[in-house]
Amino acid sequence: MNKTENRAVIDRVAEMYERHPYPPVDEDIQAYASGEAWLLESPNPNFHLYWPHDDVTQDLDILIAGCGTQQAAQIAASMPQARIVGTDISDNSLAETKRLSDQIDAQNITLNKCAIEEITTLKQDFDLVICTGVLHHLENPDVGLAALKTVLRPNGAMHLMLYGQHGRTGVYMLQALFQTMQIDPLKVTHSDIHKIRDLVENIPASHPFHGVRHLHPDWQDDEGLVDFLLHLQDRAYSLDEVDEFLTSADLKLQMLLFAGRTDPMFTPLENISPATFKKLPDIQQRSAVELYRASVKKHTFIACHASKDRSRYEIDLSLKAWDTTIPILSYGLAVERPNTDRKTFRITWPVHGEPDIHVETTEAGMKFLETFDGKRTLSAAYAFAGFKKSDMALKRQLASFVERCARADFITFRSLTSSG
Repeated sequence: MNKTENRAVIDRVAEMYERHPYPPVDEDIQAYASGEAWLLESPNPNFHLYWPHDDVTQDLDILIAGCGTQQAAQIAASMPQARIVGTDISDNSLAETKRLSDQIDAQNITLNKCAIEEITTLKQDFDLVICTGVLHHLENPDVGLAALKTVLRPNGAMHLMLYGQHGRTGVYMLQALFQTMQIDPLKVTHSDIHKIRDLVENIPASHPFHGVRHLHPDWQDDEGLVDFLLHLQDRAYSLDEVDEFLTSADLKLQMLLFAGRTDPMFTPLENISPATFKKLPDIQQRSAVELYRASVKKHTFIACHASKDRSRYEIDLSLKAWDTTIPILSYGLAVERPNTDRKTFRITWPVHGEPDIHVETTEAGMKFLETFDGKRTLSAAYAFAGFKKSDMALKRQLASFVERCARADFITFRSLTSSG
């Protein structure tokens, strides 16, 4: 595709978002300024996901590429000392972002009408590049990712989200249906949208989308339905394809978020052919779990330059590192107490939507977990819980418990050397 053809596609997508702005605007921008609301991708409060060994700072240059109607304003509100650049191809989206920013008189945000493929025209580089739900809508995602990589600083990080292939099987069947019916998102009316929604609500029970409708709430909103089922271009990735996508841009996976959803630990797959399965690379094991679950609708992850040293972002969970490792609990964990059928505590994270991603533990494990306040190291938490320093058997048991919780996304970590 030449530049003229690509520009024509960009213009059509921009027009779609002019007619159907997305996502719906959260008008409570003050909640982001006060800290009552936050975004997963924001370094406030999730600085440690990007730079777990560094001192917490807002002295950051952040690019939100394809910022939509509100994302850049929300991050600017939550990080008033950071420098935020938001880009989008939709005038409507940029206008909404400016309107929200003006409500809190944000002085730290700059907005530019710019396609991701043309991001180098900004002539800036960034500590953090955020691009969620956009790359998979480009005519050539590889070109877009390569452009983003050129503006990422050596110790920088990217927060990316791409659609998951297997969790959207039913979605793509519906997209194909509406394409066959020649329903044009640039011409569709609200009356048409309501008829489409009625069809989806009454879809046959045998259709692959029927059983996963609750995982895809966007179709219940008019603008969301257009973005979800009528988009002009849309592709998805399996995890091994994500890995190839990053490698092609000389990037690598720094951290997979919601990793428990693709961890074989929480499936029976390892038991079927252990010798063969365990020899597979981690990314292929996770791709196998995708095929098993068939519910992973998106991949959210942090990427970095392929040359970035692993010691800059990896955390040591061994007992020898307990003095410098601080556990941070994920928000909204649920705990079921022991009962007549189960003698252990069961921890889950409703965010997953997967009840089989759970960790069983003893009263000692719960007592340990309850001491995690985001400030204590693992060693300090162990002492605060009143456990004997000399009880190495208990320490090893709790170390195993912490590792399982980490694999289930119940805990993330930062180093004692980082403040905040």
